[in-house]
Amino acid sequence: MKHDPDFMREIDLDLAARRAARKILAIDEDADAESIKRAYRNAAVRYHPDHNGNTTEANRRFALIKCAYELLAFDRPCEALLAEVNSWQDVPKDDDYNLDNSWGHFCWWKEKFFE
Repeated sequence: MKHDPDFMREIDLDLAARRAARKILAIDEDADAESIKRAYRNAAVRYHPDHNGNTTEANRRFALIKCAYELLAFDRPCEALLAEVNSWQDVPKDDDYNLDNSWGHFCWWKEKFFE
């Protein structure tokens, strides 16, 4: 099997976006659909632009909250969320796996879907 760097890059971006979405909504990795919905509603009410001066930063944050919810609840990726992930200096890493290489991705995938 030939190593495909573009495929690995897509996996890295997806994992980083999902970590960022969980961070934005302040939920755990194992949160169920109801917890995701509850966290989205709480964040949307708290950071709604109408409650935060209708500034550019409030609109950006609200859009990120919506993107995070759509990614986690409906598996719809959002370009704004990926751009936000790329702008962060220190994106958190998964402590259980070394996701910088193919073997770490395989172990993560194996445990996630088969154990």
